[in-house]
Amino acid sequence: MLNGDFTKDSLTGFLNIFGLIESINTGQLEEKGTICIYHLDFKQLAKEEIYLKTLGDTFKALYKESDPKVIPFRMGDYEFLLIYPGSSGLKTVEQTNLFKKVFIQKIREQSLLPLDMKESIITYGEEGKQLSALLQSIFFSQINMEPVMEDNHFLPGLKWLISNLTEHICQAYRLFSQVQNLALNDEVSGLPNQRAARYVMRKKFNHSQAEQEPFSILFIDGDNLKQYNTLGYQRGNLMIRDLGKLMADQLRREDFLARWFSGDEFLVILPKADRMEALRVGERLRSKVEKTTRKWPFPITISVGVATYPLDGSTMEELLVKAEKANALAKKEGKNKVCEAKASF
Repeated sequence: MLNGDFTKDSLTGFLNIFGLIESINTGQLEEKGTICIYHLDFKQLAKEEIYLKTLGDTFKALYKESDPKVIPFRMGDYEFLLIYPGSSGLKTVEQTNLFKKVFIQKIREQSLLPLDMKESIITYGEEGKQLSALLQSIFFSQINMEPVMEDNHFLPGLKWLISNLTEHICQAYRLFSQVQNLALNDEVSGLPNQRAARYVMRKKFNHSQAEQEPFSILFIDGDNLKQYNTLGYQRGNLMIRDLGKLMADQLRREDFLARWFSGDEFLVILPKADRMEALRVGERLRSKVEKTTRKWPFPITISVGVATYPLDGSTMEELLVKAEKANALAKKEGKNKVCEAKASF
């Protein structure tokens, strides 16, 4: 689980319950908004997985993956949500009808049997988007969509159960989040570690291959960081943290910086960056580190190796090997340099 994304549903690509909690905790829902809750009836149908994958494909066809205006979420076996932060009820109705229309059309294109699809729209405000309150609103709305709930004597007990369940879900998320942070973050630098870097690199690299986009990585090694060990390990750890922050501040939002295997090594992932762009980023990092650290107890320089897809390899491992060899070349040529991968490597 820790090597994958425990916040997403594997079939649809939508967020799961933990992903929804993370979206709420990170402020993605804005001050107010609307939520459309869909209920799909698979009871009389086979090929449930095909319908769910079609559901995910429908969302991708209508919305960009990075579009923050719509958040998809799979609630259970038969329910899923589309959350519209900052959206009015009228606009949500229009979006809901469009989504349903495209989904039904894709089902027909695959010669699948039609299925029953119910929807319900709820709104939330500043108080309503608090974690427990929002989860309860979603659960209660699901209850109202089910005919079995017509018995009012059963309703109070079930609502009490849901109120308690939401708190346990929140606690479970906090525990999962803590475990993931321990497994995927480097304690010294505060950056993602090598395990996290491999996961992110694989995901972004696969996306670049599918979209036929360039993709580059920078393998960075500190040239003279071990001098800080003479000041004590605590001072050395602080230097690593400051160096990581210094480099992170020079990168784009979509870029990814991680601490690699040893204390002096870092890896930068640059989606959509060709060779020239990667060299520019590498030089910007090298120059910034050299200039900024002149007043540090020991000035620091870095050597940078650059590798680019598809120029230097067709697999993730090939790029890593080429970037490390380019870094070794930068060291060999006197350090404090940016070197690109060579065909002879």
